[in-house]
Amino acid sequence: MHEQQMTKAENLMAEAEAKLNSSGGACCGGGRTTAKEEEACDLYVKAANAFKMAKEWHKAGNAFAEAASIQQKNERQTEAGRHYIEAAKCYKKTSPNECEECLTKASELYDSVGRGKTAAKQHLTLAELHEEQGNLKKAVDEYQKAADMFQAEELTSSVTKCLTNVANHGASLGQYQRAEEIFVQLGTEALNNKLLKYTACEHFAKAGLCYLVANPQDGDGLLGKIAEMRETSPAFDESRECVWLIKMAEAVKKDDVDAFNDAIRSYESVTRLTSWHNDLLKNIRRNLGPDLR
Repeated sequence: MHEQQMTKAENLMAEAEAKLNSSGGACCGGGRTTAKEEEACDLYVKAANAFKMAKEWHKAGNAFAEAASIQQKNERQTEAGRHYIEAAKCYKKTSPNECEECLTKASELYDSVGRGKTAAKQHLTLAELHEEQGNLKKAVDEYQKAADMFQAEELTSSVTKCLTNVANHGASLGQYQRAEEIFVQLGTEALNNKLLKYTACEHFAKAGLCYLVANPQDGDGLLGKIAEMRETSPAFDESRECVWLIKMAEAVKKDDVDAFNDAIRSYESVTRLTSWHNDLLKNIRRNLGPDLR
């Protein structure tokens, strides 16, 4: 079966190249697609699907990319973008760099024809790809691009998702001030959204942690930040997250590692902390003394 699909795919690729050569090689551009170029494009797509059946992912990606190139040169941007996305799916299995290149091209093409939501989705896919590979710096950059494009389309839930990742990963990379500002923004915006209102206190708590890890000996500064958040949201004033931050701020003011650990234990007795929280807390605790937890 594999050999049959490979033979079929290779024959289709050869036929597509012959069609292109007989039409004058490179496409003429300006939207004047010849019949032979259209036939070549269709043949490349058929070859790509045959390569997929044979699990020859890189060759499948190459074939989809050839189809995309034909459509792009003839200013058929939507069709080109669609083929670049298919190429990216294949390249993801074998060549992350080519996958990134195809998704970037697809985003640019969709953006050029006013399809901002689809363009933004390609940056979101890229961000998730970099995330899987452990490249948080690139992931943050792509999540921010996606957030900006979703914002232009007024897609609030998608913006929130992307910015949450920017802040979480940014804090892990040491971008504490940026993360703090984003968490405060997300918390404030959540207050005006019935579906997201319950997440406001969580965002404010993360903002407080980011401030404290960037200023690990400034308990008074954190209390000032807490006061601002309490003024923004009466609900935060009565929350467990607010009590927790106040306890940690007071412990930091006294340089009291035992009180700091007690505050963490008390909070975690009800709400399980994530590895993200614990990484930041460890950085704060180092400035108070040995880890007695």
